[in-house]
Amino acid sequence: MLKLSNCGVRIVEQAFRSTNLIRFETFEVDLRTGELRKDGVKLKLGGQPFQVLAILLERPGDIFTREELQKRLWPDTFVDVERNLNTAVNKIREVLGDSAESPRYVETLPRRGYRFIGKVNGTDQTAGRERPGPRSRKAFVWIGVTVATFAIVIVGVLIYLNAGGWRDRLFAPSPQVHALAVLPLENLSNASEQEYFSDGMTAALITELGKIGGPRVISRQSIMQFKGSKKPLREIAQELGVDAVVEGSVQRSGDRVHISVHLNKIDPERQLWAQDYDRDTRDVLHIQAEITRSIADEIKIKLTPKEQRDLAARGPVNPEALKEYLQGLYYESKTAANLDLALSHVKVSIQLDPTFAPAYAELAIIYYWMAHPNNGELPVLEMMPLATQAATKALQLDPALPQAHFILGLLATSVYDWDEAEAQYRAALALNPNYAECHHQYGVLFEAFGRNEEAVAQVKIAIELDPLSDSNRNQLGVIAFTSRNYDLAIAELESLHEAAWPAPLAMSYAHKKMFPKALAVMEKCESSGTAADFCITIRAQIYGLSGNKREASKILDQLMERSRDHYIFPILYVHAYLAVGDKEQALKWLEKAYDEKDPWLFWLKVSPDYDQLRAEPRFQALLRKANFSN
Repeated sequence: MLKLSNCGVRIVEQAFRSTNLIRFETFEVDLRTGELRKDGVKLKLGGQPFQVLAILLERPGDIFTREELQKRLWPDTFVDVERNLNTAVNKIREVLGDSAESPRYVETLPRRGYRFIGKVNGTDQTAGRERPGPRSRKAFVWIGVTVATFAIVIVGVLIYLNAGGWRDRLFAPSPQVHALAVLPLENLSNASEQEYFSDGMTAALITELGKIGGPRVISRQSIMQFKGSKKPLREIAQELGVDAVVEGSVQRSGDRVHISVHLNKIDPERQLWAQDYDRDTRDVLHIQAEITRSIADEIKIKLTPKEQRDLAARGPVNPEALKEYLQGLYYESKTAANLDLALSHVKVSIQLDPTFAPAYAELAIIYYWMAHPNNGELPVLEMMPLATQAATKALQLDPALPQAHFILGLLATSVYDWDEAEAQYRAALALNPNYAECHHQYGVLFEAFGRNEEAVAQVKIAIELDPLSDSNRNQLGVIAFTSRNYDLAIAELESLHEAAWPAPLAMSYAHKKMFPKALAVMEKCESSGTAADFCITIRAQIYGLSGNKREASKILDQLMERSRDHYIFPILYVHAYLAVGDKEQALKWLEKAYDEKDPWLFWLKVSPDYDQLRAEPRFQALLRKANFSN
């Protein structure tokens, strides 16, 4: 057996020990003892944070994905990986004096993982090397000459730029975030029935961020299309047209809620900020306010004194009332068939907390849409008083609630108070400039008076805020239709393919005498099973324009028969009677539509459907009664 001298033993021991020691700058990681030291002093870093650091140090500069870290750290157990990794990395940064914004050691790559970027001995770094020999000294001399030359060039550039404000150029602040998206917060509650909570928190955070002046904040409608998406972050950002993204997760257990949030810049791709919140569910409004303040700080947005006061005023909320309210939001955002379910949850929320203003605003919005011809068969005269009462109560409880002003604007259009509608929309947008739906409806209001340039401007803002919305792009087609530019309307609507609204597309075809295409669109509308009364009435109009009064009369009879089972909005009879050429009955039903506050009367001034009545004195009188003469 080969024997080693004492000196040889020491060399072997030192070599063995060095394989378990990793040095970077003044830090030393001892993998054998599980210790982190700085200048020889042991630091407090153990457990999972130390394990994460040790793994990252295995391959400095390489990315370790979250999936890889999960397999290494928690191979056989179910844990909240997102939360545990965020906590571990935050602890590592705290001990090392590192930061997510300007990392020196641990870098986060959004939606990918982490990597160690510090200088480690054993790589082509200076840490742990011996003193340089003669060849190294020559290299240092060469580097010194290069640095000196570079310094001379810099001085020359500074002198050249001095007259033009070089300090402003060189020390300008980093670019602000111009557009921001809050991706759907992941539900980590291990129960699908908790989806309403994570979705509701996403919507609430979007609303809070939308209120601050600064970046464009993408609306919930577009955001939710990426729920559960595995697309790369950069690809999502490109589709939404944003340069920063907020991601995170929500975990609710009993009366506790854990929210993990991080803010990512897209170009260059890096994490700007991250934070975990573990609170009582009563404090969710506080959490939303804290997140909003933190993000505003990170993206260099200076909050106004009013914005600061509003965020500071977020008080505790009844957790059960919040739960019911969020469930109401969840179902209201689905389909018209879910409005009854949404209504029941919001009513319970108000019973649990009669001072919760957002619930009253949501109640008013649900009542309003339940009486819309596209969603149901409830008379407007029956639902509007309920909606008005709820909206008024919401505004009394919180005058700064954008949703309350928005629904009051919608309700003002129902009674033809156009000035009040505009005032309420403007108030809502002053409180939340990123309110996409309000921009949409404001544009529709302009369209109703033929102010098409202003209408298009507002709808285009809505498109910027809700870029994946079919509704906004359809509205551009409707504006083209009401301005009698049927070719443009067809081009706009055909570009939407299956998502195109059938009525304006079919009627644009009909006005261009493309009757087979028009009928095909409406037959497809009828087969979809939604808004059947509306679909068959448009078909009657197409028959009327083509001169087929016989088929139009059949549809009129069909409407009369259907009215025995449910309420039919009067405006549908107007269109049917115009299709068969009976102006007298059409005017009679038009006056009835006014008395019953039919929502479709909104288009009285601009729709081509009424062109054959415009010379009639009764029609002109009706325009004046509905305040369209201004």
